[in-house]
Amino acid sequence: MVNGLLKTAFLYFNKIKVVHSIPGRLRLQIPGLDKVPEDMKKYEHYTTSIIKLENGIEEITYSYVTSKVLVKYNPQLTNEKKIVEWLNFVWKKIVDNEDVYKNMSVKEIEENLDKFYEILYKELKKGR
Repeated sequence: MVNGLLKTAFLYFNKIKVVHSIPGRLRLQIPGLDKVPEDMKKYEHYTTSIIKLENGIEEITYSYVTSKVLVKYNPQLTNEKKIVEWLNFVWKKIVDNEDVYKNMSVKEIEENLDKFYEILYKELKKGR
């Protein structure tokens, strides 16, 4: 019960936030992006692939220094609200499944990234 409450509080206070938005471009504040270890940044293609599961998202640019992400999208296919809901849904899935990776070192996580990606991909494809 306490663990579930802590996860809920964490997700509530660590939601992805819109910094700037115009149709087709969305700049987001991503909690903890500035804390991604340098040697893990080379795997951002996994994150990009997951984000692009939302129809209409075309391009993702990361700024690890400012914890911001620029999302370019087709406003005919999606919008700010859908994208933010999608990203918060993905974030929740990652946190909800922390038992898969929480006690692993960065090296162990690196060695298992393909497996983690497949698990997350399947979870996300099931729907919201």
